[in-house]
Amino acid sequence: MGPPFRVERLAATECPQQLIYLALHNDYSEDFNPTTTLDEAECGKIVVDRLLKGNRGHWGVLEHPHLSLILQADHNTIMQLRTHRVGVSFDVQSMRYSGTRIQKVATGEIPPEQVFYTRPVGDYHDRDGKRYSWTEADQQQALEWAKRSAVRYHQLRQQGVVEEDARGALVTSYFQNAVVTGNARSWLHLLDVRLKGNAQDEVRELMKLVALQVQRWIPETYAWYKEHRESKAILAP
Repeated sequence: MGPPFRVERLAATECPQQLIYLALHNDYSEDFNPTTTLDEAECGKIVVDRLLKGNRGHWGVLEHPHLSLILQADHNTIMQLRTHRVGVSFDVQSMRYSGTRIQKVATGEIPPEQVFYTRPVGDYHDRDGKRYSWTEADQQQALEWAKRSAVRYHQLRQQGVVEEDARGALVTSYFQNAVVTGNARSWLHLLDVRLKGNAQDEVRELMKLVALQVQRWIPETYAWYKEHRESKAILAP
């Protein structure tokens, strides 16, 4: 069972593969072509055949369609994702204005696991392959530390300390929302760098959910990407 992360689509360019095709087609056409009679799936197949196969490298036309997603993950995973972006816009939930849920943990109105993330019990390894176990006792201890940090946050707020100072008392495993927008090329690049095998488990799990949204959006293009590039740590040209 993976982390309780969430990814949903907010908005997207309609018929994105038609748009990519039109950009590609107008690159070499003598005529003015603002429309096409080809359907979305056919355009996707042409994009694969004429652009992606053979690693020809002209990925600029993938920058025209855009996809906006809303994500929910722990703060550390969101920050890791935001660090490795290229041409992607992030709006991340501010802990300066949204600490009510933290105080509810402190007062016992909601359980800490509803607001703070801990790794599921299981066996893990670091980037060098060293293995370790994360036990139920480890998980409960992490939740206790989270609860204590919420209590301290609540105490500071009760004393009149502003949110931006009080948040310094928190462990960094609290859940955050993020609205993320990128073009098709940028999303594939982000998948390249954060879905690879040596990426942190949490960010890989989050990117699996992102990948499902990208796949639904540009299915023919993504089918080629999945077969030839997914999880292979090849950076998008």
